[in-house]
Amino acid sequence: MLASGDIKPSVIAKLLGLPDTPGVMFLVFAVGGMIYFFSVASIAYFFYFKKFKQKFHPGYELDKREMRSAIKWVIIGILGNALLMLPIHLWIAEGHSKMYYDVNDHGWGWMFGQVIVLLLFTETLIYWTHYAFHRVPFLWKFVHHRHHVYKVPQPYSALSFNPFDSFLQAVPHHIAAFFFPVHAVVYVASVTFVTLWAVCIHDRVSFVRFPWLNYTDHHTLHHWYSDFNLGQYFTFWDRLVGTYRSPTVDYEDVPEGIIYRPESSGPRSKAPSALAPSGVQPAE
Repeated sequence: MLASGDIKPSVIAKLLGLPDTPGVMFLVFAVGGMIYFFSVASIAYFFYFKKFKQKFHPGYELDKREMRSAIKWVIIGILGNALLMLPIHLWIAEGHSKMYYDVNDHGWGWMFGQVIVLLLFTETLIYWTHYAFHRVPFLWKFVHHRHHVYKVPQPYSALSFNPFDSFLQAVPHHIAAFFFPVHAVVYVASVTFVTLWAVCIHDRVSFVRFPWLNYTDHHTLHHWYSDFNLGQYFTFWDRLVGTYRSPTVDYEDVPEGIIYRPESSGPRSKAPSALAPSGVQPAE
């Protein structure tokens, strides 16, 4: 049976057959993160933008320069995030958090209950972080603007971030265990799934559409108008704060094929007013 304090960097390093140095841990997170992201993004790109392009994105031509730019910033973002996140990873590994490894420590009830708490915790912190990015001129210009140069999202733009943007939006998943007990499996599942989700909401293919779920069409609308649909997985904060925009409304300035258009779409609407402060414009 392993307690939190039993998991040290040396144990992780030995399992991988590597030295137990922060530099090696950085490389593990950076290289592992890139392999995982590019595998998921490339699968989405191959199926939705190449093999079945006529089914999912007919008439849409992906700008190769834009894709190369996105890939460059993914690499920069992942490297920067791995470096900035390293102290948190080390604190967790050295047993300073409430992370645990034996289900019996807190029982099966909490094993499932923590998933709900973790979702609410990360959703709240990420929504308000994202909201600040769009409301504070400095954060928009120097931190978040980079991600919004892709007005029409695609798989490789999912993690195309300034490193500080990547870090600030990822950190809620990593600090949760400092506030309440989180099983290691739930932690790993959380940080793994959020990357998969990021690709899914940037590939502009929606297989599941629930009003309270921040699915792909919501996020496509976010990139088009910039200041709306700021949630991570859900729309409840957007609805409460007033930043929600339904993707089923037929906005007249959104080109055909960019966002889902059901036959039951509502009346055509003008572009909603931006939330960004005066002088801060969405990226072209």
